[in-house]
Amino acid sequence: MSARESQNNPHTNHFIPRFEPGRIKEARFRDYAIRFAFGGTISVVAALIGAVLKEPIGGIFTAFPAIMLASLTLIDKAEDREHASYDAVGAALGAVGFIACAFFISRTLGQWPVAASLGMGILIWLVVSVGLYALYALVASLRRKGEG
Repeated sequence: MSARESQNNPHTNHFIPRFEPGRIKEARFRDYAIRFAFGGTISVVAALIGAVLKEPIGGIFTAFPAIMLASLTLIDKAEDREHASYDAVGAALGAVGFIACAFFISRTLGQWPVAASLGMGILIWLVVSVGLYALYALVASLRRKGEG
């Protein structure tokens, strides 16, 4: 079954990753430019807010989901809202991993070497995010089997 056919099949688990290198050609430079510009602008604004506030509240703005918002908007335009919702689920699961990463780093940065703390934090983010995504994909697959 082709990728396009599987999108219209209600029994297909859309949360199981499929590697389709040919889809890279479908991406437009404009889409990457939008993501880059939006993400960069938000990063600068977050840094300015953090510099002005000089309190931990500025750290909240470093977690602004700039890339997610730009990506979901582009996916909604290029494909549809259903596909954007799939990516939003992935972003939410990645955000849980981000919380675990940030919590770990906040607790170890003063006691560990910076590189070790950041490296382990990224590993924690990866394990938590991918683990939650795998669990979500399994549940979605079992639910579809039960319906079919």
